[in-house]
Amino acid sequence: MVNKKIEDLRIQLNELIEKGADFSKIQEVSLLLDECLIEYYNKKLEKE
Repeated sequence: MVNKKIEDLRIQLNELIEKGADFSKIQEVSLLLDECLIEYYNKKLEKE
């Protein structure tokens, strides 16, 4: 679930950057991606 969300957010972020979207929108998606990455790695560390 988290992996799919990370992939989707990466694609969305890349598209926004390529289109030259407003910085606030790029920052918003980037922060969401960061939160998903933190969640992913926290879960991964819990399994170890």
